[in-house]
Amino acid sequence: MHSLITRGIPFCRLAGAVLGLLAACGDDGRDSASATAGITSVPGPTTAPPATTTTGDATTGTSDDGTGTSTSAGLTTGPTTTDASSTSTGPATTTGAAKFDLGAMPDVGMTECVDCALTIDSQQSGTLAILNQNTFATAELQGEIVYALGNAGPGRFIATADSSLPFNEQSDCPIREWLAGSPDPNPKLFWWGWGDSDGPANWNYPGDSSGIHLPPQYVGNPAQLAADYDIVMYLEGSGQFDGGDQPTDEEMQTLLEYVTVHGGGAYISSEFAGYLKPADYASVNRVLMPLGVEALEVNLNWGDVNGQIEFTCFPAPVG
Repeated sequence: MHSLITRGIPFCRLAGAVLGLLAACGDDGRDSASATAGITSVPGPTTAPPATTTTGDATTGTSDDGTGTSTSAGLTTGPTTTDASSTSTGPATTTGAAKFDLGAMPDVGMTECVDCALTIDSQQSGTLAILNQNTFATAELQGEIVYALGNAGPGRFIATADSSLPFNEQSDCPIREWLAGSPDPNPKLFWWGWGDSDGPANWNYPGDSSGIHLPPQYVGNPAQLAADYDIVMYLEGSGQFDGGDQPTDEEMQTLLEYVTVHGGGAYISSEFAGYLKPADYASVNRVLMPLGVEALEVNLNWGDVNGQIEFTCFPAPVG
């Protein structure tokens, strides 16, 4: 079964449906994905925009602490491994249904909501902790947060602890349009962070890429990045492959300001412990933690887990 928790001030009646499944994440022996040093452009698909409805204010009672399930961050004794079928020395088996936890929506008097639902699917993942009220919804599997949506300043973000989830949500929600802040069903995507040996890339939405680093013309210039791209996706690469080569602090600050100053949409991916090393979590948290999310050094190894989740109010795209 699944459960729904609302908190804060949602503005729509309960909507949603039972949903389907989350895409598989590879292990640290996964296949390579190619990421070129230059930018490669590809045309986007065409889809029909979703229908929307507008409702007046409503107040829903609170049933949790307003933060969703959180996992303590400072793991200093190595990663935790949770297995759905068996438990070895140390880690505990995690049980419980998938849950979609809705945080506080912006108090704008009236919010246009899309009647929709979302399903994600995962075989192996890290976990996330929610640090503040920027996050308005989290998907929980086996009692652990693996996916979060939020607003930061004029921008929007999705954080995931499984790199197989981006653009693989099974949903009638306008995920791309909301993240891009535009009703255009084909927002322009740029992605970076992975080296040649990371991956595989499981999404099929087209975009431009540049490898581990942002192209020089965007470093320190988030306004230009926002002018050129509607969505920027950052995937943290594995320290076992990159030889210590990571984005600079200036690159990560550029991504942060792309969201919080220039109103861009960021899709940010962590991964499970073992594939990512401690330095990799420190790297991705340079941008996640200022947004209000922390990637935790945890390995959730379920086999196959399907998350069926619902929205009370999925915000309609701006425009």
